[in-house]
Amino acid sequence: MAKLLPCVVAMVAVVALCRFCLPAFVPPPAGQSLRRGVHMSTAVGAAAVLGAAPAAFADKIDDAATKLSAASYPFLKEIDWTSSVYGSLPNANPVKVLAAINKALVMGASMDSPALKAGVLAHVKAIGNVDSKGMIPLADYEAINAAIGHMVASVPKKQVLDVYNAFADVVKKEEVGTYMQSLVNDADARAAYRAFWEFKDVVAAAQHPWPLA
Repeated sequence: MAKLLPCVVAMVAVVALCRFCLPAFVPPPAGQSLRRGVHMSTAVGAAAVLGAAPAAFADKIDDAATKLSAASYPFLKEIDWTSSVYGSLPNANPVKVLAAINKALVMGASMDSPALKAGVLAHVKAIGNVDSKGMIPLADYEAINAAIGHMVASVPKKQVLDVYNAFADVVKKEEVGTYMQSLVNDADARAAYRAFWEFKDVVAAAQHPWPLA
């Protein structure tokens, strides 16, 4: 389990960002509810081809990660990553935080091992390139998105939804949405959200038909 922690922590951070930042800025695309969209998959992803996943899906996830990264990078650069808000989770209930982390650990334990390894390596490389503002190069961001996409695609959709719902219960987006939106360019946030929504469809299509029970 100790070997899973670096990757799971990174996954938690991405899930939290997607849960608390992007949905807070803009509503889901017409005809889709937020719950439906994230039920299909929540995070961003891919750097290794899963042994059980078709190569065509792997290629699509990688391509989608490239598109997502290019579209959301301007938004990413506007975020103050040195802010304490990302480490403190203001007003969060510690018990609910632990419950959310537990769901993430369960999801992480179900992930394909090569995908986990690729995710860890992508994050390690990116950490080595973090600048004084907490930002990473676009290439590293793309690799991380690709890796996480494959990680998410390797687990049951129910586990993805469990993690999403658990973090939704940690900090309500209504409590941080207005504040977070005031810190970035609205157009960039919307572009990032649209790209993320497209990305989750690609990842969802690559997920295995695991039983929900």
